[in-house]
Amino acid sequence: IIQAWKDYFVVLKTELQHAVGNISFTVDIWSSDSRRPYLAMTAHYVADTSNALQYRSALVAFH
Repeated sequence: IIQAWKDYFVVLKTELQHAVGNISFTVDIWSSDSRRPYLAMTAHYVADTSNALQYRSALVAFH
């Protein structure tokens, strides 16, 4: 699982470097019923794919 995440992140990093315009981030923090904390960060950006602009969101971090 960890290697899959590392592979995903390499591809995502390249995609974000070629994003059209700005990249926006959202963060969500919550806790489970047993008080275990969680945090997730998502990137939102526009990609230029096959001569078409496409809105994309991607998980950047999860803890």
